[in-house]
Amino acid sequence: MRIPFTTPVPYFTLLEAVNEGLAGVKNFDFYPGMLFGSRAKWWPDTGTRPTAHEGIDICYYTDGAGREQKFSPRIAIPAMASGQTFAVCRDFLGHSVFIDHGGNDSHRFLSVYAHIVLHRHVHIGRSVGPGDVVGTVADTTGRKNRMPAHLHISLMRIPQSVPGDMLDWKYICSSDEVELIDPLSMLNCHHIALHSENPGKEREQTTP
Repeated sequence: MRIPFTTPVPYFTLLEAVNEGLAGVKNFDFYPGMLFGSRAKWWPDTGTRPTAHEGIDICYYTDGAGREQKFSPRIAIPAMASGQTFAVCRDFLGHSVFIDHGGNDSHRFLSVYAHIVLHRHVHIGRSVGPGDVVGTVADTTGRKNRMPAHLHISLMRIPQSVPGDMLDWKYICSSDEVELIDPLSMLNCHHIALHSENPGKEREQTTP
């Protein structure tokens, strides 16, 4: 199948463009558990994920002064490329929106933005362009597991025959029709830092 993105997508640049508070970010930080396929948890919780991570989680960044920051619920979420809203579902932190970027006669290619609060203008069939805001990061303050507000992104191929109202995370994690793709394989990643340890999680686990 032809991938709709012919060059790496500058998604982290788009995040900065739609969020004044992210201007001048040095890099976006990824810790163990935040990347595609991981079974680890990056938030202050014990154990492992019930399934391998279906995408990437974006939460932490280093600002221009070299200080680590994390997303607030005010962070706006842009679409990464042109497409059409194909599906919306609830997830355990907010909503997920699925953008169809085209494909071929047998499959369609989707980007998914999860754990967000949808903008009111988002509806099935609406066309979006790169950088169009589809929502904001959901507020997770007060959750028992102390999970920080974050954006989850997945990329996937699904058969054209799968209707949008069938798409939810239970289906994605259990169906052999879904082909998940590592988002970092298609994003421009010059703006990220990968870390082998997560001292922030250790600090938060020991905080009463």
